[in-house]
Amino acid sequence: MKDLVILLIVFYQKVISPYKGFRCAYAVLHGGDSCAEAVKKIVLAQGPVGGYTDIRARFRACKEANETLIRNGQRRRGRNDCDECPDCDCDFTAGCPSKNLDACKGSNCDLPDLPGDSPCDCSF
Repeated sequence: MKDLVILLIVFYQKVISPYKGFRCAYAVLHGGDSCAEAVKKIVLAQGPVGGYTDIRARFRACKEANETLIRNGQRRRGRNDCDECPDCDCDFTAGCPSKNLDACKGSNCDLPDLPGDSPCDCSF
């Protein structure tokens, strides 16, 4: 069971995480390991069942970190938060527009300079 959980975490870290477009809120706020890396270490040390309490605590801490980042204006809740750019689908959590980038430029959306055919995947 432990090996399967580790395999799934590594798959997530290598295949899914690089394309989701945003970083672990806990790692952004506090530095250090992402939740995936922290959970992987917990599972290696305690197993998935033995580490269940610590894993839940880490995810709770990450949720609180995300809420802190939102309150501090460092992260927005998600899609279509910006009334300033109605012609685009702005995913501020991922930091990438998924529709018309040109319609968003020059607005108050605080979008990064990304090419029109940005490789980021705004679906999550």
